[in-house]
Amino acid sequence: MHPAFIVLIVVSAIVVVIILPRILYVRWINLASKVMDDGEVVETATGKIHYKLIGEGPVLFFMHGGPGGIDQALFIEDTVEEGFSVLSVSRPGYLRTPFTPLSYEKQVDQYVELLGKLAIDRVVVMGYSAGGPLALHFANKYPERTYALVMEAGVSTKYEIPSEAPDSFWMKLFTSEKIQDFLSLITVIALRVAFKITIKSIIKLETLLNKEEVKQFTKLVSKDNARRKWLVDFLNTTVPMSIRKLGLDHDIELLLSIENIPVDNIDVKSLLIYSKEDNDVKWVNAEYLKANLESSELIEVHGGHLMWIGEDMDKIKSKRLEFLNSIKYKKYA
Repeated sequence: MHPAFIVLIVVSAIVVVIILPRILYVRWINLASKVMDDGEVVETATGKIHYKLIGEGPVLFFMHGGPGGIDQALFIEDTVEEGFSVLSVSRPGYLRTPFTPLSYEKQVDQYVELLGKLAIDRVVVMGYSAGGPLALHFANKYPERTYALVMEAGVSTKYEIPSEAPDSFWMKLFTSEKIQDFLSLITVIALRVAFKITIKSIIKLETLLNKEEVKQFTKLVSKDNARRKWLVDFLNTTVPMSIRKLGLDHDIELLLSIENIPVDNIDVKSLLIYSKEDNDVKWVNAEYLKANLESSELIEVHGGHLMWIGEDMDKIKSKRLEFLNSIKYKKYA
């Protein structure tokens, strides 16, 4: 074989194995990080806060899960077409909100200051997963700023990391330090080339479903374009980890410090949507709220911590909208 040809083969191999992946990685990071250009940043007494406000009408204040940020408000952005506004914030360490170790109480104080700057009087607070404690603290400390409360798989009481989580790929993704964004990219690629295997691994971790139920859930999501899109869009709000990692670490620290979140001052109408099959935010969170919130309605759904794409996907949307439309809001100009 001619030496020049050998050199060509070696150079080609280097390009394919080393350079092209690097180019793809950099391109993906740049695209995935465009969320940093979205929303606005405002200065408060306790630091800057990254927020986004869309729509017109009564304000739904969305408290994101972990990891997440303002982009995770995709959970409820369809309500804009129904005449609502959606306000979302990135907690400390997420996206463009600089990391400051603020307690839940300090964070809700910051939220009220933000509402003042935006000339928003009252909101419907909506807590999702790790955003649950913020919604409860807000409604409990500032009842005069709260129209109503919505908790969807939101943490309300003592939190424990699922026993299977530490050994899972997903925990390695969320807790790794040096290769977090590489693992983020692997996740994105896996969703494209091996969707069923990837979603199945998530379902196994996030639900208490048995083997046959996991199989059926996987089939349901895999064959439905709307559910597939929702999951892809949702996972995109958790990566790249480098712009969410400090926030996630802080979330975990706060979550593990919870005993019972005070709710004695909450007397507004409350909608609680939870699943007994949830392996992340256990059913005890629903029971705690139902027992302590007098004006609450508890809706049990299927699908565990992925209930938003489970068999009750449409039920969750309709119950949420029905509840939001039942609230008496101050007239908006």
